[in-house]
Amino acid sequence: MEVSSLARVLFRTLIYHSIQRCRVSETLCRLSVSLKTFQDNPPLLRISISDTGVGSSLEEFLKLDVYTSVISSEQWDGALSITTTGMNDKEIQHFCLNLNESRTSNIRLIKLPSTYKIIGTFSGTEVCFSIRERNPEEFDLWAVDFVKKVLLLKDPNIVFELTLENINGHMSRRDFPLHENDDTRAPLSLSSIKCMAFGLQEYSLKHGFTLPKECEICSSYRELLIEGNGVACNSERNRIRDQLRVEAVILVVPAKLQPSCWSGTNSTSQVFCFQDYAPSSHLDSCLATLASLDWPSFGLRMKEAFVENEGKIVIEWEDTAFAFMHIAIHCYHKTYPLIKCVSGVYTAIPTGDISMPDRNLIKKAVKAALEDLKASNTHLFLSSQATKIREYIPDLSRSLANLILSSNDSEFKRECTTLLGLSSLQSNPEIIVESCISEKLARIIEANDKKSKAERGAVVPRSLFECGNSVEDIIDEETVEADEDYILGY
Repeated sequence: MEVSSLARVLFRTLIYHSIQRCRVSETLCRLSVSLKTFQDNPPLLRISISDTGVGSSLEEFLKLDVYTSVISSEQWDGALSITTTGMNDKEIQHFCLNLNESRTSNIRLIKLPSTYKIIGTFSGTEVCFSIRERNPEEFDLWAVDFVKKVLLLKDPNIVFELTLENINGHMSRRDFPLHENDDTRAPLSLSSIKCMAFGLQEYSLKHGFTLPKECEICSSYRELLIEGNGVACNSERNRIRDQLRVEAVILVVPAKLQPSCWSGTNSTSQVFCFQDYAPSSHLDSCLATLASLDWPSFGLRMKEAFVENEGKIVIEWEDTAFAFMHIAIHCYHKTYPLIKCVSGVYTAIPTGDISMPDRNLIKKAVKAALEDLKASNTHLFLSSQATKIREYIPDLSRSLANLILSSNDSEFKRECTTLLGLSSLQSNPEIIVESCISEKLARIIEANDKKSKAERGAVVPRSLFECGNSVEDIIDEETVEADEDYILGY
């Protein structure tokens, strides 16, 4: 494992546990990330991750295993500096963890002298380590991108800070690449899935977070964003201590309604995968789950799907009709087992095991989000089969219109126009009748396509007049059935 890869694995893991400590506190927390580069040969990168969540149990650190044995001691000595305290503690605890030692070694975790709290009541944890990194600028870019992915979840209880500092002798340059403020934070009243939808909107309106604020042109088209939500959980299995919940959000803009800066159609979708409020490291499992979905049932044909980088999958589509379609999937535990912290207090907090996400729940959640989209925008998500059937609407509606209008029976014409909900045919009768029949056929196809396969097999529309509400409101049902049989030649 290269130094850069090791640093990324450790960074990702430490961020993950810091987020969990903030979540468990159930109060507004601050999570700060500091990356300091000291120009040397090779440069020294000092990484500090701190939070104001509950005090650490230290168990997550004892389980760390990043294969430090393949890294020379000149590049990293394997030491982590840990500082932690609980809300009711009188002292701030200090530890040194040596990852080069085996897990069973007595010298792996060394307790250092504590510091008494002088004033105030607070809790939190800070973890620091320094490593020789030949390309610190590349690591900084990766870290900024990683934290921005976390911000997409818009957790209202966590405020993020990210500081980049480059120190060269007596010269120092400091950058603050994050632009999180009250205007971009999600309201506290929003549910977690609505917060994620809020973040996905911001990602889109900021052109993939390439802009410091939302594009003015795109923001004026905010109402064109079509959103679908889906949720699945394992509560039915009675896992009281391990309730897993999967939430999925799909955001779409039709190509014909796009603003000027979204020119043309985009044949790719960005899929963001999260696990317990951090970018997921199990993307291969998510990728296999997405590939197994019945996309053609929603009018989508997957051409290719691949993992682009940490926390993100790219899907390429065939003949998409969208300016863009982004997907966010979040798997998280609603409860955690009780763990004893260093202060002796028991609290619910993750033990450090980042398990494989439940593929079945992911599939259910994404499918539910697609069905939510289809329920309100059926014409955009017609199945491949329904789309083929819809191609016959013009010819069929034209033939039926000609059949009605070519009849010499005036009573027959009157009954047909009544059934179609038309008051008169004084001007352009061919266009009016054909358009009306075409609209009703399209509505029947869409209504039938929204049903499950079992529902479509059990309930079959009697005729093209069945879905027209105006017809049922003004005509007796028995008369309608008799007239339909007559018109269709039964």
